[in-house]
Amino acid sequence: MMEGLDDGPDFLSEEDRGVSPRAVNVDLQTDATLQVDISDALSERDKVKFTVHTKSTLPNFKQNEFSVVRQHEEFIWLHDSFVENEDYAGYIIPPAPPRPDFDASREKLQKLGEGEGSMTKEEFTKMKQELELGLIEQLIVQFMEKNMSLT
Repeated sequence: MMEGLDDGPDFLSEEDRGVSPRAVNVDLQTDATLQVDISDALSERDKVKFTVHTKSTLPNFKQNEFSVVRQHEEFIWLHDSFVENEDYAGYIIPPAPPRPDFDASREKLQKLGEGEGSMTKEEFTKMKQELELGLIEQLIVQFMEKNMSLT
């Protein structure tokens, strides 16, 4: 893991702990599932944090569901670790996720907050709609980039 960053709770079962990831046996003939959802991008000053939700019926995990918070830099580190590791040569490694741009939205929110008393109701509504549309566009672009990299 990245130096200085919390590895989070230990989610592997007792029998799989201490075993290298390449040595973990998983029976793919069962109906076991592993579902990972990355959501809730939050900007905290200069850091972007995501909540990673995991659901699994694989016996290798202690819990069926758990969530951890990870920084954008950790995803970049993980991506680079796979790309630079010769053991993964020949595997398709999706691109690292782009860093979400919160600055434009912050500026509009600040203007919206400052101008609330001096704007007409129509101006306020228009700026609010523009902000909402911008956020929706960002989500759609991120969703499309994520799904396009998986195909």
